[in-house]
Amino acid sequence: MRFSLLSSIIFFAVLNTAKCTMDSCQQTFGSNKYDLNGLSEFTLFGFDDQYDYALTPCAIVKTDACHGHTVPYEMSCQYQRAFRMWSTMAFLDAKSTFPPNLNATYAENPDGPGTGVLMTTSNGDPCFGTTRYMRMKFICDKTVDRPSNITIVQELRCDFHVEIRAKQACPIE
Repeated sequence: MRFSLLSSIIFFAVLNTAKCTMDSCQQTFGSNKYDLNGLSEFTLFGFDDQYDYALTPCAIVKTDACHGHTVPYEMSCQYQRAFRMWSTMAFLDAKSTFPPNLNATYAENPDGPGTGVLMTTSNGDPCFGTTRYMRMKFICDKTVDRPSNITIVQELRCDFHVEIRAKQACPIE
């Protein structure tokens, strides 16, 4: 009986974990195949003069990364230090509670074939009449085994451009 209960708990834990990643993080462009799910074990951090940012690509951001708040299916968050407020920057595919609940879109890095992936999300929290928009440029850099940082710039209000350098952004060989 105990074994059966324990087996059921483990099964549901594994099933729940499987639903917390994004199948769309596997993409093929021409002869280049990418799998950004290799980045899901890392929480990447960035900051500017007002905000702290956390991103766990293709998975749920770690609970301690966003100053103690948790939101179901949140992939990225923004924390405003002055007001101690947070916002969700992006959700996993089809998991946003705000319309339009769009999935991420992908293209090969505009720097050329084999240089990485461009992921775009527009399913974050409401922001001045729209939803937060993230353009994440995953740059193939074979010298970065364990990424920890992101470079992030708010280009326009609620429009964030992020750069991530990692070997996991390189084509699968």
